[in-house]
Amino acid sequence: MKTLKIYKDNNEFVIERVNEFNHATKRTYISEEGLKEALQSYKPVIEEYEIEVSKELWAFVINYLGNREFQD
Repeated sequence: MKTLKIYKDNNEFVIERVNEFNHATKRTYISEEGLKEALQSYKPVIEEYEIEVSKELWAFVINYLGNREFQD
């Protein structure tokens, strides 16, 4: 299963994408807006991923994914 791991590291937001072959790529973002834009890029395929979110970002990510801004 493909996985998106979302967390903070060194005060940067990180999306780590792990494919079905367990190969990972990481992208970092310096702002919440950058993270939102990155999540938006996954919108067409988000259902293909298991999403793992750190405790500190859980509320932010879940609220954003459920928000009209993401849904529209």
